[in-house]
Amino acid sequence: MSILKKALRDPITHFVLIGLALVAINHFWANYQGEQGRTITVSAAEIDRLSVLWANTAGRLPTGEDKQQIIDQYVQQEALVREAERLGLGDDDTIIKRRLAQKMDFLVSGESKAVTPSSDADLEIWFEQNRDKFAAPERRSFVHIYFSPEKHGGSIETAAANALRAAKSGTDWKGLGDPFIQKRSYAAIPESEVTRLFGPDFASAMFKLTAGEWSPPIGSAFGLHLVRIETIDNAAEASFEPIKAEVAAAWQEDQTSKAKQAALEKLVRGYDVVIESASE
Repeated sequence: MSILKKALRDPITHFVLIGLALVAINHFWANYQGEQGRTITVSAAEIDRLSVLWANTAGRLPTGEDKQQIIDQYVQQEALVREAERLGLGDDDTIIKRRLAQKMDFLVSGESKAVTPSSDADLEIWFEQNRDKFAAPERRSFVHIYFSPEKHGGSIETAAANALRAAKSGTDWKGLGDPFIQKRSYAAIPESEVTRLFGPDFASAMFKLTAGEWSPPIGSAFGLHLVRIETIDNAAEASFEPIKAEVAAAWQEDQTSKAKQAALEKLVRGYDVVIESASE
């Protein structure tokens, strides 16, 4: 008995007993969690939700047999998901993480609805601070003569130079160059649209031209072009009253975006972010 008392007073014995107790607790807790995770409950509300989704796809209400198939599919999917989670299959899956982030982003967006402007005066102040967003952009009407790199190869610049001389001397431009997959004349289009059609380099060069003269060859995503600006419609400032509804919608979008960004920043502040340097 004295040996037992001595052992019980020994700190090492205390340490071993505590360790065994923790192992036992962990074992029973894991079993409990496992048992809880082995139960798949299909609630009446879930069946109704799945039935509505099924009806929207099938175009009719599900029969009793259809509902049983819906339930079976739900149970199978739930079992597969739980087994995948148990095996840790989604831990490093970028697609799953992105999908979860998108769902959370949607929830944050839903909670970040901006209020309406308190008065027209406040809205007009915001409009003045963002007037450039509503100004009509500069637009240009132009014609162009196209030269295909597939047809001319290394002599494409020579072909363009010869056509430029002919166009400047009065030759009808419509008979020069090669057929073009899109139009050869455009009316009143902004730089953003020219960029979309021909690429940023072409648009930038074209919007530096003056009207009435054929340009030197300008490169695009398609090949080379000789361009003549027909008319220039200068950018026009917007007035508040005629577009007040449009301004209000833009204000709402801007405020919602700011509210969402603030919510995301608050969310991130709840975490300790550790950025490890890349190994050499």
